[in-house]
Amino acid sequence: MLKKLYCFLLLGIFIIGSTACTSLKGEYYLKMARYDEGEKQIRQALAEAPEDPSANYYLGRLLLAQDKPEKALPLFKKAIKLKNDDDDYHFWLGITYWAIMDYKNERKCYLKALSLNPRSTYAHLYLGHNYLDNKEWKNAHDQYKLVLKRDKYDPEALYNISAALGGLKKSKEEHKALLTYLKYYPDGQLALKAVDRLNAIGDFSWRNSYIGKRRVSFISVKFKKGTAQIISESRPSLQLLGSMLKNSPKLRVNIVVYAKGKTSLAKQRALAVKKYILGYIPDVEKQQLILSWFGTSEKVRAGKRALYLPESVQFITHINN
Repeated sequence: MLKKLYCFLLLGIFIIGSTACTSLKGEYYLKMARYDEGEKQIRQALAEAPEDPSANYYLGRLLLAQDKPEKALPLFKKAIKLKNDDDDYHFWLGITYWAIMDYKNERKCYLKALSLNPRSTYAHLYLGHNYLDNKEWKNAHDQYKLVLKRDKYDPEALYNISAALGGLKKSKEEHKALLTYLKYYPDGQLALKAVDRLNAIGDFSWRNSYIGKRRVSFISVKFKKGTAQIISESRPSLQLLGSMLKNSPKLRVNIVVYAKGKTSLAKQRALAVKKYILGYIPDVEKQQLILSWFGTSEKVRAGKRALYLPESVQFITHINN
């Protein structure tokens, strides 16, 4: 009897050790983005222990990372069959269903993951995405709010809660959420989308501009009332533009300034912008900055509406003929 118990304990230790080793390997290859090599290693581990839930799970993760969701799907299902109480397994099965556009089962997986671990931030986040895609605005908003309670800087939740608020027709809250996102994440694709949305609802405190071939988000350049003195909040935009000009010596940008009924002030402001950039980054050549000024309002589009900005500054890449 003792001999049998001893053998059983040894077998248990071997299985636990094998699973732990597979988990370490799987995490390593995922972290290092060595997906193909990791797949080979975990396949070998799976061949030796086909009933190891960890081996099935990590092989599924590695295949999914290589954009092979159809091959990953049965592996996640088997991992869950072998170990049904791991919320990560259910979450990644949900991601796999999303990848094959089975959104109904995707949602079920996130809900199951949350039933096992209500504090799973990723499950709340991606359940929010699922609700958002289905225009279930209130449900999406609530999920993103839960995420932001735990991490107020989560970029996806910060951006997408604004979309949910927009869907709920809560314009003031949406506006505030967009500005909050841009405060923490002023560049990247989501920043561009946030600025486009701000402009569509009539807020031009941020502008997107093409600098060369790159589309960039800028805080709008503002001045103290009635003067050509640049306010401090606008300086990061000019510093960014200056850095881009320094890195691309052949790049030339038009600085276009509008001041309704004040042509002289518009000119002074254009000169002030150029002076600031050249002073901040001396490596920028004078000829890289081309100045234009108008004593009129700038006409802009806000969704389907036309608006007129009495005072504004535009950055426009100069195209050589």
